[in-house]
Amino acid sequence: MKFSLIPCVLVGLACSPSSALVSSRWKSDSETKTILPTAVTGDVTANFKSACSLDGSQLSAINNTAWDWWYFDAVSPDAKSNVVITFFTASATGFPFLPSPMVTQFELHSLLPNGTIFNVFIPAEEAVITTEGEGSSGDFKGANASWIGTPDLKHYKIVVNSPANGVIGTFNMRSVAPGHYPCGPVRSGENMMVAPEIGWANAVPDGIADVDFTLSGTKVAWKGVGYHDKNWSNQPFTDNVASWYWGHGRLGPYSIVWFDTLGADGKEYVSSYVSKHDEIVVSSCDAGSIKVRPSGVNSEYPPKVSTGNPGGFTIEIDLGKEGTMNVEVKVAAVSLQGLTLYTEWVGTMTGNVDGGKQMTGVASFEAFKVTV
Repeated sequence: MKFSLIPCVLVGLACSPSSALVSSRWKSDSETKTILPTAVTGDVTANFKSACSLDGSQLSAINNTAWDWWYFDAVSPDAKSNVVITFFTASATGFPFLPSPMVTQFELHSLLPNGTIFNVFIPAEEAVITTEGEGSSGDFKGANASWIGTPDLKHYKIVVNSPANGVIGTFNMRSVAPGHYPCGPVRSGENMMVAPEIGWANAVPDGIADVDFTLSGTKVAWKGVGYHDKNWSNQPFTDNVASWYWGHGRLGPYSIVWFDTLGADGKEYVSSYVSKHDEIVVSSCDAGSIKVRPSGVNSEYPPKVSTGNPGGFTIEIDLGKEGTMNVEVKVAAVSLQGLTLYTEWVGTMTGNVDGGKQMTGVASFEAFKVTV
């Protein structure tokens, strides 16, 4: 089944990238929000129904239970290096993996070519988020880190100039796959909840990324497989997640993104995405649309905090009329380890559709294990 990009409409204004009428209106319809480094008091509202501005802020503010981030990554073609960048507007009680109580933080970590891991969090004095069309831009003042996205989600550029923290460089990305929500394409009225009370919008499921950084004197420069999304909630992360498998990669001509979450309620929530030649083949959160399971060593499911890291993952995706895609993801290296609760990897993928031609590729993927 093929999806076309269906215009999202608000108050009579078409604001989908597919609308030729909207390009002249984006500038005048831009919206800017300033987020301060301390949490507000009082209730916060979260939006979980799509309208326009896929990549914009979906929270009314950030209090002690709320969290929101803009995430970017790229993995090298040989799966030996990566760069991961996250712009956080989040409280450390809402997302308890943050090292500082400051709401506005910038993080960059990288698996360096020599096999070591570079990781830095940089606090920001404030975050200024501007939304135009479906895209967004952000300036984390004081951290000297910013991103600029185009209204049609086609291009993103990140600039970081923080020599005091060992980070100087740029991240440029051109999208090669249409953006989407957990259950469908970019259009008004889509469900944006990928798990209970957790929003997700995937602006760039796959992109050609040029990274050029100097990280504590080590040069990291290559062209690889890029990605950009955002997650948010007005409730603490650990209130709703028991385990979480997420990842993305490029397998032959296919761009793939997967989510397989076990909620704190004991139910499994999934989201599958596959595109080919810049057209969506499947974007679904239906039960049975995708199944992700750990493989090799430590393949216990559901995983527990005491469960060691697996050797990889098996992924089965229903492509509708195209058949069934079977993918084997294998770990090449750990690119970040957060005690026993969180692991991020880079790795390789092999797979086929209905037992056909074997395809290969690279991937970036992660796992949360919150249940004891």
